[in-house]
Amino acid sequence: MMRLAHVLDGLRCSGCGALDVLWLDSLRGLVECHECGQKAAVLVDGADSLGGDW
Repeated sequence: MMRLAHVLDGLRCSGCGALDVLWLDSLRGLVECHECGQKAAVLVDGADSLGGDW
C-alpha cells in the first residue's frame, strides 16, 4: 500500500521549531507540521524531470 504523506526527516518547522514533525502530502502539494498545524503550499516535481540519476 502506498502512503499519501511522507515524514520529512531532519527538518524543523519554521513556526514552532519542532524537529521531525513535518509531513509532505505530494498529492495536495502541502507540507504540514503535526505539532503546531502550520501549513505551506509546495510545488512537487518528480525526479524524472530533473534529469539526474536518483
